[in-house]
Amino acid sequence: MKKKILLIGGYGFLGRWLIKSLYKENYDISVLDPKLSIKKLKQYNIQFYFKFSTSNNLELRKALNKVKWDYVICLAAWGGNGKGLLKAADENFKEAMQINVNNFRNILEEFKFNKKVKIIWSSSTVVFGEENDYKGKVTEKSRLHPSTNYGLTKVLAENITAYYIKNFEMNITGIRFPIIIGPELSYRGVASGISDMANFAKISKKSKIPMVSSALDLIYIKDAVSILLKIINSNKKTNYIYNCPSFRTNAKKLADAFNKKINKKIITIKNLGIGATYPIMNSNLIKNDIKFTQKYNLNRTVSDWYESL
Repeated sequence: MKKKILLIGGYGFLGRWLIKSLYKENYDISVLDPKLSIKKLKQYNIQFYFKFSTSNNLELRKALNKVKWDYVICLAAWGGNGKGLLKAADENFKEAMQINVNNFRNILEEFKFNKKVKIIWSSSTVVFGEENDYKGKVTEKSRLHPSTNYGLTKVLAENITAYYIKNFEMNITGIRFPIIIGPELSYRGVASGISDMANFAKISKKSKIPMVSSALDLIYIKDAVSILLKIINSNKKTNYIYNCPSFRTNAKKLADAFNKKINKKIITIKNLGIGATYPIMNSNLIKNDIKFTQKYNLNRTVSDWYESL
């Protein structure tokens, strides 16, 4: 019998990519997202469509109890009008708290007596705050010092998962993702500048991309999906939170990599100054627990992205 997966926030960038892989692996997929397109998802044989926000408490409870889910993947986060998660939380902190914290807690509450369902969710590297608050790489046990509203919501969500695991022995695993990049990226923010590089490189359009000069920690979408699949398919009990592997680069190195790929110097950077830099995460725990090997570094990311356009 097919395993049943409910994908909450499943029509975002990561969710859409995950659906493709889950379909290939023969899972029974259902999607909950206020912006989902039934027409665009039809090819993946979606079992149930739930087109509403997690803020719709009555409908959310109905969806969570529709069938006996084997997995619930929660990727929902307040994104405003697609401006990026950090900016969206700054502009409407109340809504970010509602979606990222309160509604997430409501989901866990619904399953607190269900030890069979495996819940996987997306946290973020921004729970740590800025790099100058730390010495060296950070582990899962490093103290958390969020410096943004979005980071604060993710710290609170992590604390909530720890509470439910301790008091109800729930099976919950979170991944602290860095910036996820790749084809089909639609929201704005830091990642959108990188997306512009890829798109302009593909059409050989000379462009000056406005970006900060600070170091960026990134993961390619295919690696991010691979991590989720390995956790879903893991037979062992996974940790309640994992630091996610990434590669470190900056805007100039990204531009140089795209220029090298097409053998033309058409992408340049308009320096917007120094932005926030988050500490490098030690990701040995997740690599060992689920036997994950990061496939895409800077050059492989650029090459695969360019070729897929």
